[in-house]
Amino acid sequence: MLDIHSHFLPKMDDGSKSTEMSMQMLRSSRKQGVTTIVSTSHFYGDNESPDRFLKRRQHAFEKLKPLLSADDPEILLGAEVLYYPGISHSESVAQLGIRGTDLILIEMPFVPWSDKIFDELISFRYNTGLNIILAHVERYQSLQKRDIYERLFDQPFYFQCNASAFTSFRSRRLALKLMANDLLHFIGTDCHNTDKRPPNMQEAQKIIEKKLSPADWRHFARACEKRFDAHRI
Repeated sequence: MLDIHSHFLPKMDDGSKSTEMSMQMLRSSRKQGVTTIVSTSHFYGDNESPDRFLKRRQHAFEKLKPLLSADDPEILLGAEVLYYPGISHSESVAQLGIRGTDLILIEMPFVPWSDKIFDELISFRYNTGLNIILAHVERYQSLQKRDIYERLFDQPFYFQCNASAFTSFRSRRLALKLMANDLLHFIGTDCHNTDKRPPNMQEAQKIIEKKLSPADWRHFARACEKRFDAHRI
């Protein structure tokens, strides 16, 4: 099982605060059936350069490496890149794609999206050659015009929902609808710690199996892995 959105690297952002917590999160993910987990620490272009981020990320990962075992999930390093005006002209941001793939996770601004934002995303994809995964798409619906998701579906983007989208009554209907209509491409736990925002893939699985069916969950999980593997390079 693939978890494409997580914040388990120690002291990188508002996620894990220690190597001990990071390992607890990884072991919890493993128990829930996660075999590949992508580290997507927050990247804010107005706060630091991609080069500095990459150095910090490698340093955090090096702290974990001696503690990892062959039974732990495969770890791939990436980033959750917050969109900003002009992102399509920043060649260095392309370094923040998920290592070993041509994918990048982008967090959209919590404002109504304009045509300029759409054009910027399309230009970013064209200029970098990276395929965009839009992070936790369930969070933006209330801020957008009614047709915004229809416009999104016409674009060559991938859509990721958090596992909590299925466990929350506020977002469950949208998340299940996206999945049922084959408009959802990835799920991520967006886990940050071991208490308030822990790894919760198994909770989402139970909801999906109950509201849709176990077969739907199996089909989706396999499709996610196959889709992701198609973008490995």
